[in-house]
Amino acid sequence: MNNKVKILYIVPSLRLCNGVASYAMNYFKNIDKSKIQIDFLIANSNEKSPYFDDIKKQGGDIFYIPFANGKKIIQNITRIKRFFKENAKKYSIVHCHVLNSGAIYLHYAKKYGIKVRILHSHVTKTADSKSHEFRNKILLPVAIRNANHFCACSDSAGKRIFKDKKFKVINNAIDGSRFKFNQNDRDEIRKQYKIDDKTFVIGNVGRLCNQKNQKFLLDVFKLIQSQKKDTKLMIVGNGPLEKELKEYANKLSIEDKVFFINTRLDIEKMYQAFDVFVLPSIYEGLGIVLIEAQTSGLPCVVSDVVPKEAKISDKYEEKSLNDTYQEWADIIIKNMQYEERITNIDGVIKNNYDIKTEAKKLEEYYIQLVIERK
Repeated sequence: MNNKVKILYIVPSLRLCNGVASYAMNYFKNIDKSKIQIDFLIANSNEKSPYFDDIKKQGGDIFYIPFANGKKIIQNITRIKRFFKENAKKYSIVHCHVLNSGAIYLHYAKKYGIKVRILHSHVTKTADSKSHEFRNKILLPVAIRNANHFCACSDSAGKRIFKDKKFKVINNAIDGSRFKFNQNDRDEIRKQYKIDDKTFVIGNVGRLCNQKNQKFLLDVFKLIQSQKKDTKLMIVGNGPLEKELKEYANKLSIEDKVFFINTRLDIEKMYQAFDVFVLPSIYEGLGIVLIEAQTSGLPCVVSDVVPKEAKISDKYEEKSLNDTYQEWADIIIKNMQYEERITNIDGVIKNNYDIKTEAKKLEEYYIQLVIERK
């Protein structure tokens, strides 16, 4: 193909420590820009992101057009319609990473002639609340009808959302070398937070929301603290539950042992400071943070709802959220015996999470879809 394939990515946000944003940016940075050009339409959060500079420097445009925004919903739908009416001819592909509001974006993408319309599942559940679940039962089938290709970050994320429809798994790939264990980074972060190297640090990275279940982790950590005083908990991320979680840590009288750390561009350094990674999510499409944590050599303790594809090392243990806090505490404490950290690049490559290889596959997939729809 002589001309570039121009693609519009519709994403919920481009926040740091956001799984969809990490997926999108990892592929954006590694895809061949001589063949593929990617622009971004942000559907939910209008927060500024350090990713913006990277996107603009590499030739991408960024648009912010939300679907739902209280009383402005009709106005926003009109803006979405106008955007596609004016811009649809630029794009060969729309790759939509928002499932439910995708109903609106994909409707207008189809109406104004974008031939390849991909709907991508990053989750195994569409809502945290009953009201949102009711709304999404209406929106999701519409989004599926307006798409003509389907992708997912894992087999379970595809089957749960798309049921019997054919879908393609696109791995949440990473640059493994970025997460290679680095003693200097470990020392730097621990010095920054006044943590000596003998202190055992439990780490968690993710949006502060119900799905990620950090409140459960605080309860588990309270028990760990009662048995092992020389421990700290680092929770990296931001989100709607930040204030509530900080207040809960105060209520448990562990606030001086818990660090709430804002999202940061150098997230790879945070993994170096941890001794174990804990992810008690209520549901996950995959959990890209687990791939990053295992790459850096960390043992991981995770809820058993996380898709099996996330396991890329032997230092990976599953627990049910029906188990007691003490049972979770016991398995985390078991990991307190120090082992030399060994970077797990082999696991990344073997399990098809290497971004350079996977970006090439995605590039070929895009080009093939365009050829088929001509």
